[in-house]
Amino acid sequence: MILNVSNLSELINSTIINEGNILSVTGFAINIKNIKQGFAFFSNDEENIKEAVQNGVFAIITECDIKIIDKEIYYLKVQNLEQAVQRLLYFLCEEKEHIFIRLEKYELGLCKAFNLNVLNGNIYLDFENIIKAKNGSIFCFDDKNYLFKFCVKLQNLKDVNFTLLSHSSLFFTTLICNDLYFKNLNLPFIYAKSFAKIMNFLNEKKMDFSFNVSKIDDFKIYFIDENYQILQFGSSQKAFIVVNDEQIFKFWQENFKKIRGFKCALKNSLFCDFSYEKLEDLRKFKDFKYCLLLEDLAGFELEFKTQKNQIKSLF
Repeated sequence: MILNVSNLSELINSTIINEGNILSVTGFAINIKNIKQGFAFFSNDEENIKEAVQNGVFAIITECDIKIIDKEIYYLKVQNLEQAVQRLLYFLCEEKEHIFIRLEKYELGLCKAFNLNVLNGNIYLDFENIIKAKNGSIFCFDDKNYLFKFCVKLQNLKDVNFTLLSHSSLFFTTLICNDLYFKNLNLPFIYAKSFAKIMNFLNEKKMDFSFNVSKIDDFKIYFIDENYQILQFGSSQKAFIVVNDEQIFKFWQENFKKIRGFKCALKNSLFCDFSYEKLEDLRKFKDFKYCLLLEDLAGFELEFKTQKNQIKSLF
């Protein structure tokens, strides 16, 4: 996107410290690695600014008092760099007609499975994703105040009628929605309502969609044997449900509480069925069919897969 530097200066509420010779910029960057000739560069790092000038930027935006090393480019000073970046992103999102949706925390994993953009909640981390997005892209997050940094109005997903068909497993879902039949989705039934809402929204927008459950990264189900070794999915009667966020933990806890054999475990807590200090302590718990944990997924896998390899190495 080409933007006149004077308009950019007004947009981000900056003071022009030095007027350059070229009146427009062709893009924007906050990371020195993404610099291209003709870009405007947002930074408070003097070394990065020097490098950006050498790489051909047309404008520098900073809140610092820095030495002007090239009088042929624009230097713009702002009171707050993050606010300046946010003002730019707001403008670009309006220009590109991006769509912003506020969802519950536990629904964001589904958004990733639908290939929708899920924000990080940090302007600097979200910058590249928003800048490079195609017109009309959809962005999802659970904090409406953060979303309002980029738009005037949020889109809401409405509840939709769907039929949840009988299931042989708690972790597979078959449903009918909008005359579409989804059979044996590798998705726990407690997500059926959210799946239907997102699918219906995309359908109403006449947008193509696909669903890849492997992209969900906020929970994982590990089936185990009597020695607490991880087995192939669905191949035993006992499983750990591992989630990595407290809100998602509460969602599972509330929706699974009536399931026979369901228990929850937390580190050093009285507000659960099992309390433990270290992951290895989980092997002491026997009386459960499904046990919900609030843990880092990689750490859980490391503990139990390492143990499995150690057992094998003894023979």
